Amino acid sequence: MITDAAPFPLDRPTTFTGIGLSITGDNEIAVSQPVGPRYLDHRGQTTIGSVGVLTDVSVGAAVAVARLHATGERPQSVMSQITASTAHPFPVTGAVSGRGRSVYFDDTTGLAEATLFDDDGNPVMHLTGRSIVVGRAPSDALRAPDVTHAAATGTEPGPCADPGVLAELGGLEIVAGIAAETVPRGPLAELLGLTLTAVEHGTVQGEIVPLAWMANPIASVHGGVLMSMAEIVSGLAAQTLTGVGGRYRLLQISADYLRSPAAPGPAVQIKSEVTRAGRRLASIETVICGADGTVYVRARANAQLFPGV
Repeated sequence: MITDAAPFPLDRPTTFTGIGLSITGDNEIAVSQPVGPRYLDHRGQTTIGSVGVLTDVSVGAAVAVARLHATGERPQSVMSQITASTAHPFPVTGAVSGRGRSVYFDDTTGLAEATLFDDDGNPVMHLTGRSIVVGRAPSDALRAPDVTHAAATGTEPGPCADPGVLAELGGLEIVAGIAAETVPRGPLAELLGLTLTAVEHGTVQGEIVPLAWMANPIASVHGGVLMSMAEIVSGLAAQTLTGVGGRYRLLQISADYLRSPAAPGPAVQIKSEVTRAGRRLASIETVICGADGTVYVRARANAQLFPGV
């Protein structure tokens, strides 16, 4: 049985977000991530995007552990698909932790699942993920020592929006305000560097320039960071459907990873569009692509709506 995490040096995004990982069995890992002011959205809430890197690590590392135990090898792999489903609301402070378990692997792919909990033991998210072995070798220059935990950088997290102001605005006005920089975009959006470029009822477009801390060991944007990008813009598209005093919550998001943008690298565009909207539920499709039209990620989300006035 593997009993320590020495074969699994933490990469840049994992270190930057403060994730802890330990190997607890031949096909199982324990993970945790602190949550708090640095990872909140504009409403002051923790979301799937706040723990996006953790979604990738929880399932991807579990398969890597199982493969290493069974074969003695650890080929470089990346996530090809992740589905995240929420349960209890995420905590605003404290930590999210849980266990990831490998369900199956072969020479080219792997399947894993994980359930994450708050500090009181309430389940907050269930994950399933499929990984794929790639031919690219990792770069020692992209290992974690080049970055530190975001909380140790000495920079203050960006502000959340004033709840009193949000209570007086419709959802479309709020998201348009974020685009116009009259409403704070929130700490998580600031951490990612999200800029909104177009806002309509049911559609939101944004742009992010991948930074060095977002890189996995093969110099691509980490799958968990891409999850955060897709989730935050999907949520804003859902918010455009709500009236004054309305709320939204993403219940589930599933991301398919098609190509990998470089990190650091040129800007990527994120477009989220509501494809179906009822009174209580909405379906949203999101695409992350390059300036040349190369599609990196396709995601589908379901949002619960509390429409308001």
